Amino acid sequence: MKSLRTMVLTAVAAVLTLTAVSCGKSNKDKDELSIDGTWELYSVETKTATVGTVSVDVYLEFKDGTFLLYQRIGEGRYTRFDGSYLLKKKELTGTYAGGKAWGPYEVELTESDLILTKGSEKDTYKKIASIPEKVLSNMY
Repeated sequence: MKSLRTMVLTAVAAVLTLTAVSCGKSNKDKDELSIDGTWELYSVETKTATVGTVSVDVYLEFKDGTFLLYQRIGEGRYTRFDGSYLLKKKELTGTYAGGKAWGPYEVELTESDLILTKGSEKDTYKKIASIPEKVLSNMY
């Protein structure tokens, strides 16, 4: 009888623990976004600057609080920047390796897009598998 009582108490404790853990996780997931992955800029909406006929290519890679950014303006080569970032709820801020701060950006995630908004600028990125070889082989 004592063994049955111990088993029941153990089962009840396990169910309560699992319930508490799963409830805590779902609340956490609602508040935190994950932008880890590789992204390619495909749309820029702004009221403050005109790109005109000059093409702009940007690729971002976020992983474990660090970022790599590859940027090309016009027909030149890509420039690589790196640093760290912090995403709190829906606000993204960061620091380049040289110490210069960037952000804050408001973050929105859809099924396939990462949308970064700062003031009147809205940059939309598509998720891709990796930084293309054409970028990596054409850098300063």
